[in-house]
Amino acid sequence: MDTVVKEEMSSIDKDTGFKFFFKNLHLLFFKPSLFFKDLALLNVPILVYVSLWLIGISNAVDRIDQKLIKTDLGTVTSSNQFMLDAVSGGWFAFFLLVAGIGAFGAFFVWLIGGWFYNLRLSWSGAEDFDKVNGRLIYVFSNLVVVIPHLIFLLISATLYQDYVVAFNTEEYWSSLIIIFPFWAIYVSYKAILANFTVVKWKALLWFVILPILFYSLAFGVVVWAYANLA
Repeated sequence: MDTVVKEEMSSIDKDTGFKFFFKNLHLLFFKPSLFFKDLALLNVPILVYVSLWLIGISNAVDRIDQKLIKTDLGTVTSSNQFMLDAVSGGWFAFFLLVAGIGAFGAFFVWLIGGWFYNLRLSWSGAEDFDKVNGRLIYVFSNLVVVIPHLIFLLISATLYQDYVVAFNTEEYWSSLIIIFPFWAIYVSYKAILANFTVVKWKALLWFVILPILFYSLAFGVVVWAYANLA
């Protein structure tokens, strides 16, 4: 088994940055321990920032979704209405909006999201570790959610008039997106084990059990709200 891993590593060590990322994207999803084995290959500023920007865009779309859900539930506010007007003006306006918000939010993803990820690493027993490495795992494991999310958006842009129409359309294939946050939990956990010395039960608690409970609760609340309040 070690021989196989060494052979696979030797095939990816030649590239860094975008070339490494796109060449080995499948490893991120299916062999995260191998993808994250050498974090120096990912520590390329432009690759990190583009990844942060994409995460910021995905977060901006999630924020818009929250406001659209509140509107559906009858809790319309001036900020909700402003956002609704902004995103119902066509796909160009929508993508321009989320791209701008994403660029601004990218810094908070790195600073705040990365800080909390490293804090959980400390709570999991990791000591004297490189905080940049923790942030790198946080960023790239998030792409397991973000990439399918953005692909879904691009597909929706070819099918519907604007984002509001896409959001309100009753179809079930887009529900598959719910799988990826849980997949990202697995990817993150495997990356941690490949790079840090942690207490396993603590890592399971902070990076697997509690995130699963959080996502399950969040999705459950949305389903309950639509079933009882809409």
